[in-house]
Amino acid sequence: MGALGALGWAVVVASVGCALVGGVLFAFSTFVMAGLRSVAPDVGATAMASINRHATRAPFGSLLVVTTGLVTVLGVVAATRLGEAGAVLVLAAAVVYLLGGIGVTAAVNVPLNDRLEAAEAAVSTSGRRSAEASPSGRGSGGTRVRPTGPTAERDQVWAVFLGRWVAWNHVRTLACGVAALLLTLGLVTRLAG
Repeated sequence: MGALGALGWAVVVASVGCALVGGVLFAFSTFVMAGLRSVAPDVGATAMASINRHATRAPFGSLLVVTTGLVTVLGVVAATRLGEAGAVLVLAAAVVYLLGGIGVTAAVNVPLNDRLEAAEAAVSTSGRRSAEASPSGRGSGGTRVRPTGPTAERDQVWAVFLGRWVAWNHVRTLACGVAALLLTLGLVTRLAG
């Protein structure tokens, strides 16, 4: 394993994993969600629900699980070796990643994903569209008809989703980047010490 040793290589792999997870989240924060926001709600919501279903599968789902497991182990090891060079930085990286990346995912983003999935499923099982009243969304008397039913619910869920999910995705992105940096600094400090 050379000068790095097994622990050093584990830190390298964890740092790369955090950076890769952060990179995927960065893509969503910077252009994927902007693209989905720019299309009709039915298109954007349907696409995002499909993306969410694929995100839990390999390769990204596997990357997330492996990185989370490795960062957790490194955090525990660092907590037991706080006197060693770089251990505090590795522990800080684990806390930042697990709280800011994984904790936010579990507490905010996944519940929003689940809500969007449920709203999207309700639309597909109902077969109705929000514009059933007329193509213009107006009734026969020329007054605006407020859409009701699964499509309107999905569109409302999507509007909330776009605001909250994206804002918290920025937090996840930043946490992953900071964790990768702290892991790298921890390794450099260990090698220099």
